[in-house]
Amino acid sequence: MSAYDVLVVGAGPSGSEAAWALARRGFAVGLVTDSLDSVYRPERLPEGEAPAGSLLAEAWAGDVWELHRRAKYALEALADLHLFQSSVAALLVEEGRAVGVRTWEGFDHRAGAVVLAVGSFLGATLSAGALEEAAGRLGEAAYPDLYEHLQRLGFAFVPDAYEVPAAQGAPAYTVRFQRFAPEEWEAASGRLSRFANLYAAGRVVTGHAPPQARAASGLALGRLLEPGGAQ
Repeated sequence: MSAYDVLVVGAGPSGSEAAWALARRGFAVGLVTDSLDSVYRPERLPEGEAPAGSLLAEAWAGDVWELHRRAKYALEALADLHLFQSSVAALLVEEGRAVGVRTWEGFDHRAGAVVLAVGSFLGATLSAGALEEAAGRLGEAAYPDLYEHLQRLGFAFVPDAYEVPAAQGAPAYTVRFQRFAPEEWEAASGRLSRFANLYAAGRVVTGHAPPQARAASGLALGRLLEPGGAQ
């Protein structure tokens, strides 16, 4: 069983930025993703300026795969951050507090706080022409376990969706997913109000937004939580 100060679930722009900021400020951070091949790889290139002091600003590139490569390298270079691949199936909750996660493989990872930055992967369905599958992004399956677990814990959700136009040989597609209902999330603190020490960032709470906005959401949360104990 591993233990962290903060465990971040999801390594897209919001999760990667939260983990980046937290580790650079002294937390021992676990950053878990379903696929190491998609760390900080948005569905389209960011436009405009990256948030100041962000991982995006450091890893900015003119190609999503180069952005992925640079961001993954920068994350792995942080001594206080452990990036690993696994599918999170459930939260660990004790006495009204989130204390970690359980993976699909059956391993427990404990933490002083948990950040859910799972993007469009809760209850997700991807449609591309006649194709429809359980996926949160083209080529990436969305597993139902965590979403069903959060429903059993009593969380409410609202539907959302985004569309990606055809580009560089990839077809256009639409992803429909679930995000936390507004009453479940405190925007000022980033906290999911149902349990202590449970937070969320990115489109799983704010809905679909450009990569910079999702990066800014994660970065803000990473800067908000001070080393020495999450509340």
